Amino acid sequence: MAIQKAEAFVLQRRPLRETSLIVTLLTREFGKIKVVAKGVRTGKSPTASILEPFTCLSIVYYEKTRSDIHLLSQASVIRTNSHLRNDLNCFGYASYMSEFVEQVCQIQDPHPDIFDLMNGAFDVLSRLPFLKVVRVFEVKLFGMVGWLPALTSCIGCGEKVHEQAYFSSKHGGILCARCHHGEGRGIVISKDTIQTLLYFLKLPIEQASMIAVGKQIEAELTAIIEKFLRYRLEYPLNSSHFMSEIGHLFNKKTS
Repeated sequence: MAIQKAEAFVLQRRPLRETSLIVTLLTREFGKIKVVAKGVRTGKSPTASILEPFTCLSIVYYEKTRSDIHLLSQASVIRTNSHLRNDLNCFGYASYMSEFVEQVCQIQDPHPDIFDLMNGAFDVLSRLPFLKVVRVFEVKLFGMVGWLPALTSCIGCGEKVHEQAYFSSKHGGILCARCHHGEGRGIVISKDTIQTLLYFLKLPIEQASMIAVGKQIEAELTAIIEKFLRYRLEYPLNSSHFMSEIGHLFNKKTS
């Protein structure tokens, strides 16, 4: 077994038998990996307390060649990100982003850009409007995993779209009025919303999350992204349901 070192975020953890955990991590060096943390649930291991969601760790693990689940040897804290666990708003949105990454990333497919995106999102989540940070995160992640919809030209005829367009999840982009007439489906999307999406892609997450967004653009962004996610994901994210259930508590800093 090869010994590997990595910087990692804790995405998910679940019990293994009575004493151990299987922990899903996003590493900068190797992408998403799963490790067994043996004996950490006995109450005697200091490692259990640091394998908390959103924690950024320095890890050493034994890479198994015949399994996707490796063996954790050492872990130390780089950043606790405890502020994300101590505030219900932050916890809900950070959980959503972690679950989103866990679902769209493949095992051992390195994406240092996604690691850096998550690092940036966790850093600004308590300081900037929650929902806007998440929208920027979603759009940037779409681009990093190859899901980015076509936003500048009609996917039906290839013509540049300068005014109002229609978003089609099925076709993965925008349709002009002529092509939409033939399809009969799609969400109306204004040129301002398209421009906002392009800014989200271009700017760093902190700067993009500070862009002023009107209610119409916010509503269009929410409708487009939620419908696109329903189309692309095999099943709804558990954390999105959690946020919906306690939505009345998520009215602070969401715009």
